[in-house]
Amino acid sequence: MNSEDNVNGNSVITENEQTINIRETLNKYIFHWPVFMLSILLFLVLAFFYLRYAEPVYVVNSTLLIKDDKKGGVPSGGDLLNELDLFGSSKVVDNEIEILKSKTLMRKVVDRLNLSIGYKAEGRVINSDAYSIKPVDIGVVQMDSLWYGKVLALTFPSKDTYLLEEQETGKRITGTLNELQRNSLGIYKISTNQNFKGWKKKELNITIYDPQLVVDRYLGFLNVALSSKQSTVLNLGFETTVPKRGKDILNTLIQVYNEASLADKNKTTQSTMVFIDERLKLISGELNDVEKDVEGFKSSRGLTDLTSDAQLYLENVKSNDAKINEVELQISVVKDIQRYVTSNSAGEKLPSIMGINDPVLLGQVTQLSDLQLKHDKLLATTQPGNPLLGPIEKQIETTRAGILSTVENISNSLLNTKRELQGYNDQYQNSIKRLPGQERQFISIKRQQSIKETLYLYLLQKKEEAVLSYASTVADSRTVDPAFASKTPINPKRKIVFLTALILGVILPIGYLYAKDLLSNKIESSSDINKLTEAPILGEILYNEGTESIVVNAHSRKAIAEQFRAIRTNMQFLHGKQNPSGKGRVTLLTSSMSGEGKSFVSTNIAAALAISDRKTVLLELDLRKPKVSKYLNLANKTGLSNYLIGKAEIEDIIQPSGINSNLFVIGSGPIPPNPSELLIQPEIDILINYLKENFDEVFIDTPPVGLVTDAQILAKLADATFYLVRQNVTFKNQISNMNVLFRNKKFPKLNIILNGVKLGGSHGYGYGYGYGYGYGYYSDDNQYSNRTIKAIFKDIIKRF
Repeated sequence: MNSEDNVNGNSVITENEQTINIRETLNKYIFHWPVFMLSILLFLVLAFFYLRYAEPVYVVNSTLLIKDDKKGGVPSGGDLLNELDLFGSSKVVDNEIEILKSKTLMRKVVDRLNLSIGYKAEGRVINSDAYSIKPVDIGVVQMDSLWYGKVLALTFPSKDTYLLEEQETGKRITGTLNELQRNSLGIYKISTNQNFKGWKKKELNITIYDPQLVVDRYLGFLNVALSSKQSTVLNLGFETTVPKRGKDILNTLIQVYNEASLADKNKTTQSTMVFIDERLKLISGELNDVEKDVEGFKSSRGLTDLTSDAQLYLENVKSNDAKINEVELQISVVKDIQRYVTSNSAGEKLPSIMGINDPVLLGQVTQLSDLQLKHDKLLATTQPGNPLLGPIEKQIETTRAGILSTVENISNSLLNTKRELQGYNDQYQNSIKRLPGQERQFISIKRQQSIKETLYLYLLQKKEEAVLSYASTVADSRTVDPAFASKTPINPKRKIVFLTALILGVILPIGYLYAKDLLSNKIESSSDINKLTEAPILGEILYNEGTESIVVNAHSRKAIAEQFRAIRTNMQFLHGKQNPSGKGRVTLLTSSMSGEGKSFVSTNIAAALAISDRKTVLLELDLRKPKVSKYLNLANKTGLSNYLIGKAEIEDIIQPSGINSNLFVIGSGPIPPNPSELLIQPEIDILINYLKENFDEVFIDTPPVGLVTDAQILAKLADATFYLVRQNVTFKNQISNMNVLFRNKKFPKLNIILNGVKLGGSHGYGYGYGYGYGYGYYSDDNQYSNRTIKAIFKDIIKRF
C-alpha cells in the first residue's frame, strides 16, 4: 500500500513539474511581448516593401498537339497529297519534348526576338523592365563580346538620332535611327516602333547580354510536359515578369520548332529532286542529239518507211536496249548508294533509290535514313560524345555494312543481266547486218531515240511525284492554344508573404529569447537553482527599489517586510525545537561574491527576529568589507578585530542597534590585515559561547565563501547556514560550487535565500507571487500602483 502511494505521489510531482515548466516558459515569452510586437511589425513592414517593389512573376502557357499515330494523335494521312508522301514518319513524343527544350531552338528564338538586349526604364526606387513599353527595337546582326554585361544609357537627342553612353567609362556612341549601324559596338539597327512618339524624355538603360547565357536562363524558366500519359498534347509553360515577352517566346518557339520539323522531313525529298533534275538535264541533251541524227539521216537518204523485217528487228532491239538502259540506270543508282554509304561526310545527301525494287535494300536504306535523322536530332539537344549517341552510331555502322553487302549482290546480278542482254543485242545486230546498210543505220539511230524518250518520260514522272510529296509535307504538330498569360501573378503571393512574415516575426524572437536564455550564465529564477543544487530554498526576497537599508519594523506592511517575516518563520522549522540547554541559536549567512546583498539581508533578518521578542545579536564578521555598521549608522571604531587581538573585552564591543531594544550589533572594528588568522584563534569560540549564553539568536554576517575561507572557518560554530543568491547577479557555476559544499556538508543545515527578485519578470514573478505578497496587497505598496509614463517606458525597455 505504501509503495503504491509513493508511485502515485511521484507521478503527481512529475505532472506538477511539467505544468510549472510550461507555465514558466509561457510567462517568459509573454514577459517579452514588446520583442514580439517589434519583430512582427518589422517583418510585416519588410513584407509590404517586398511586395511593393518585387517584380511579379506570371506564367505564360500554350498547348501543342503532336501528331503521333502510336499514341492516338491525328494521323498524317487521309488525303491524296498525304498518300503521295513517300518519306513521312511518325514521331516519338518524348523526343519532341527534349527538342522543344533544346538550346538550338531557344538560341533561334533569342536571335529572332533579339532577347540578348535587355531594356530597363529608370524609376524612383528601382528600374523596371521596359520590354512591353520600349520605344525602339534593337536588331542585332553581330555584337562585340567585349560589351557583354555592360549597361548603356539610351537617349534620343532628336527624332532621327540616338545616343548610347556607357555609365562606367562615359564612352558615347551616336547614330541614326532606322539605319544599319557599324561601329565599335557591332552591327545592329535601332528601329522605332509605335511607342516612340509617346515616349517621354526619360532615360532608357539597355544591357547587352551573352546570347548563350540568355538561352540558359530562359531554358530554366521553360517547362514542357505531357497533359496526360495517354495523349500527345504538350503543355508549354514559361515563367516571366513580363507577360508579353513570355507570349512572344512561346509563340516563336513553336514557330521555330515547326520550321525545324519541316526541314527534317523535306531533306530526303530535296535530295531526290536534285538527283532527278541532274539526270533530266543529261537525258534531255542526249535526246536532242538523237532526234537531230534521225532528222538528218532521213533527209539525206529520203527514207520514209521500213520493211516488216526491219520493224520486227527494231522492236526486238528496242525492247532489249530498253532493258539494258534500265539495268544501267539501276547500276548507276547502286553506285550512288555505294558512294553514299562509304562516305563519312555529315552533309552527304541521301541518294535516290529509284528503279531498285529489292525490298531488303529499300528497307535498309530507309532504316539508315531514319537512324541518321535521329542521330542529327540528338546532336541538336546533346553534346558530341554523349553516351546516348553510341547505340545509334553502332546501328548506323551495322546498317551501312548490311547495305554494302546487299548492294554488292545486286551489282553482281545486274552485271550478269547486262551481259546477257548485250549478248541478245549481238544476235539482233547480226540479223540487222543482213539488212541493207541504210536501213540498218536508220534502225540504229531510231533505237537510240526511243531509248532516250522512254528514260526521259520516266524521270519526268518521278519528278512530279517528288514535287507533290514536297508540296504535301506539313508539320507533325498543331497549335491548340496560342500563348496566353495568367491574370494574377504566381509569385510573390501576398497571403503567403504576409503569413511568412508573421511566422518569422514570431520565430525570430523565440529564437532570440531561447538563445539568450541558453547563453545566460546567471541565476534568473528558483528553477535555475533547483536544476543546479539539491539544497533547499528557505525563502525569496523582492528587489528593494527604495534607499532605506532597514525595511522591517513593527509597523511595516510592505511585501518585502513580510518576506523577511516568512523567512523568520521558516527558521523555526529549520532549527527545530528549543535547545534543551537554553542556549541561543547560531545562524551563519554567506554568499558567493560581493554585491549579492548579504549585509542588507542579514540586517533585516536580525531585525525581524528582534521584533518577535527574540534577543538577537548581529556579528559583523565580514572583516574585509563590513557594511552592517554603515547600514545602522553605528560607530565602528571598536569591534571584533579589537577583541580578537586582545585589545577589548566582550562587553566593550556589544552595542545596541538603535532600531529595536532586542537587537544588538557587534561591529567589525578596524579592518585587520589578517582576518583569516584572527578567526582561527580561540577567542572567537569564547565569544560565540558567551553570546549563546546571553542571546536567543546569534546571527553572523560572513565574507563570501567564493572569495575567502572565513565562512568555512566559522561554519563549525553555527547551527544553520543561509546561502544568499541574487537574481541576475550570482553565476550558475557558483551554485554548482556551492552544491559541492552542500554535499560535503561543509556547512550545517545549508539553505538558500534568493534575493533581489523583480516583480513582473520573465520567469513568472508577478502579483501574488511567492507567499501571496505583491504590490497593492498592503497599504505601504499602494504608492507603486500609479505608474508614470517614464516607469512604463522603462518597463518596456527592460522587457527587451
